Amino acid sequence: MSRNSSLQALVLSVRPFGEDNRIVKFLSKEKGIFDAVLYGGPKSKLRAYVSPYHFGNLWIYTDETKHSIKITDFEVIKYHPEIRENLFKTWCASFCSELVIKTDACGEYEKIWTLANGFLDGISVSSEDECRIAFLRFIWRYIGIMGLQCDTESCLHCGENLTNSKGKIYFSILENGFICENCFNQSNDSFFELSSEAIIFLQAVTLLSPKEARSIPLHFSTTQQLHEFLTFLINRYTGCKLKTLEMSSGIL
Repeated sequence: MSRNSSLQALVLSVRPFGEDNRIVKFLSKEKGIFDAVLYGGPKSKLRAYVSPYHFGNLWIYTDETKHSIKITDFEVIKYHPEIRENLFKTWCASFCSELVIKTDACGEYEKIWTLANGFLDGISVSSEDECRIAFLRFIWRYIGIMGLQCDTESCLHCGENLTNSKGKIYFSILENGFICENCFNQSNDSFFELSSEAIIFLQAVTLLSPKEARSIPLHFSTTQQLHEFLTFLINRYTGCKLKTLEMSSGIL
């Protein structure tokens, strides 16, 4: 059975297929992550429209007997041209795409659809410094959709409120949780030390609306601290090393 259909989709990646054709990987709420073939050479208008991080209305032809999908048209709603004009924004978008593909959007296609599109929209109109913080919010929310966010409110051992803690706060890699200074074993070398500002930020991203969370300021040192911590976590939880993170030297 062959059929024509349409849906809204986000272009995650494009790779060559034969001499003039391409295989495009899309994310949609209805079909999740799927591949479709784009036919046409360099002069094709459709080829220009179907580019990474473009979002719009997609028309496809599905051939059930050949198990293939062909792109027949694509109406771009959002181009995100600013992403290509800034190296850090390009890197952020590439990271987003790789993470969604490698995790198959956690099987939570509608939630990841909303998160990924919101992230790309946000970094398109933000300054580079704002993008660095948006990147942290994106990872923590993604971990939340994966169902792997740990408790940021109380110590894993004694239950002390971490927000009110006057001492240092540690994340134990072995125990996968936050520990207050009183409970922390100094002989443990598998940990991250986080400031109270970092903990408050993570709590805000979890509990507040995206608009409210964007108003939470971060010092540069905390931003660096959270970047190291969250990129470690996302690599750990995906079970693989993400190429975009390995290639980030010189960009961050």
